Order: sequence, then structure tokens, then C-alpha cells
Amino acid sequence: MNVPPSTEKIWKDILQGKVKYEFEFLAVKILLGRLMSVIERDPSPATIQSCADQLYNLFEKTATYPTCKRDLQKILGN
Repeated sequence: MNVPPSTEKIWKDILQGKVKYEFEFLAVKILLGRLMSVIERDPSPATIQSCADQLYNLFEKTATYPTCKRDLQKILGN
């Protein structure tokens, strides 16, 4: 399963709360909460992209984990 690049709009939408998913993978839940807090304090485009890169990297590294796969399917709409 291909993880969309960190430059895709979906990552920024997730981080900014424009789209919401019920993620299952605990690491994603924890990281997402932390990154959303960072963006709340500094919503600059550079910060948002940096956070999108971090979220993408987690999905990329763990894409073979069953819960991560299911979360990725939610993002991809499969």
C-alpha cells in the first residue's frame, strides 16, 4: 500500500482538523495529538509542513502493521 507523499493536502487537512478519522494505531493517535498541539501554537506553513512530514514518516515506517494499514485505508478511502 502506497503512502501519499507528505506534500499531499490530506496530511495538512488531518493535522488542521479539516478531516477527522478514528485512527486505531496508538502511535498515530499519540503523534497526531502532539503535532496538532504544535500547530495550535504555531500555525505557520513551515510548521504545518514539518508536522506533515513527521506524520507521513510514521505511516511510511509502519505501513506494514495491521492497524496502520487500516488507518491508511481510511485516509485513502479504500
